[in-house]
Amino acid sequence: MSGQWAGFTTALRFTLAAHGRNRLALVLAVTFIPLWIHLVRICAYDAVLHFRVHAAGGEIVASNNRATQVNSALNAVTVIVGFMMFMEAFQSGPLDRRLVLAGYPRRHLMAGKVLALVAIAAVLAVYTAALLRLSFPQEQFWQLALAVLTANLAYGGIGVMLGPLLRGELEGFFLIIMTSLVDAALQNPGMNPLADQPGLRFLPMYAASQLAYTSAFTPERAASYATGGLVWFALCTTAGLLFFSLRTRAFRRPGARGPALPGQRGAGRRTEERSRPGAGA
Repeated sequence: MSGQWAGFTTALRFTLAAHGRNRLALVLAVTFIPLWIHLVRICAYDAVLHFRVHAAGGEIVASNNRATQVNSALNAVTVIVGFMMFMEAFQSGPLDRRLVLAGYPRRHLMAGKVLALVAIAAVLAVYTAALLRLSFPQEQFWQLALAVLTANLAYGGIGVMLGPLLRGELEGFFLIIMTSLVDAALQNPGMNPLADQPGLRFLPMYAASQLAYTSAFTPERAASYATGGLVWFALCTTAGLLFFSLRTRAFRRPGARGPALPGQRGAGRRTEERSRPGAGA
């Protein structure tokens, strides 16, 4: 159990350190989201919208300006989280292969990445919901934060999946940007008030958007819609583990028992010496 814990904590430490070094993503997270919400607030027209939200049980009447702020905030934060997770998974490939060669189990390395994703997604969800709260009053703040969290987890999971799958950074950027843009546009009540297209409910941001609009403009409880984003998160992280295993399958040393603990370094060297040809002669 201690060896398994060592593998998990090592992966978590390296993942958080990689995110900490990604200063551009941190600056974007801190500055771009409030800037984007502010620009939408001063630019979007303020007409009254009547749009359908299934999570609220029917039609919602709300300001287009405020509905667009919610939609734009979801779009901005999901792109940032998706980028952060993709870049970490993509750039950590050589390190991950060395860790697998050293005996660290793949599932523990992926568990560290997933826990880091959950922590970052939660912090940015509360931050984004707080920025929206400063812009206009919502009916249910914490349910809105839950909606942003599930959207972050869905797109963060997509980033984790694409990291070991793609061969270049440009492909990952393009896929995350275009997916989020199309998804957010279809969920925008100003562009799509009926939201009745077939297959719309299967998009990553659908359930989170439904929950976000319900939370911002009604007192209805709709936390069950959080499961939509969690399903995307589970499917994408599982696929990410599969792709990660395929990319590192040739790097696991036969007979490796896991990372050596601090008191076992000498034993590990003696084992390697005995395994050399002629060592027992």
